[in-house]
Amino acid sequence: MKLPALLTTKPLLWAIGILSLVVIALAVCLVVVRANARADAATYEGAAAACTAQKSGATTRVAELTSANAGYGRTVAVLQAELLAAQTQVVTLKRQSDGAVAAAQAREADANKTLKQFMNRYAGQAREARCALALTEVEASCPAFSGY
Repeated sequence: MKLPALLTTKPLLWAIGILSLVVIALAVCLVVVRANARADAATYEGAAAACTAQKSGATTRVAELTSANAGYGRTVAVLQAELLAAQTQVVTLKRQSDGAVAAAQAREADANKTLKQFMNRYAGQAREARCALALTEVEASCPAFSGY
């Protein structure tokens, strides 16, 4: 072999060998990176599916709660209307009961007045001998009339 061929061939072979090793190392690195990327992609796809399921569940829950709130709103409106009606009835019943109490007190006063008049008349007539004798006879025949 000639010197120029010797000087260029061996270093070129060494360079080709080293570059081949570098290419092989890069290919191995590429395979490892690709495997990691696929594993990460699978992990991220699983996380995305979990997030989608969670979002779907949350959306369903929001719809349920919105429907429940609407139902509670209607219930509260009905209860408020019933409360207003009950308060109106309370006012009416209070007015009626106050009137009934006043009427009962007036009847009581009238009855007390009549009783007082009767007792005064009875006391006056009981002093008369003839009337006292009649009252004694009434009490003897009917004890329920005694004590007046």
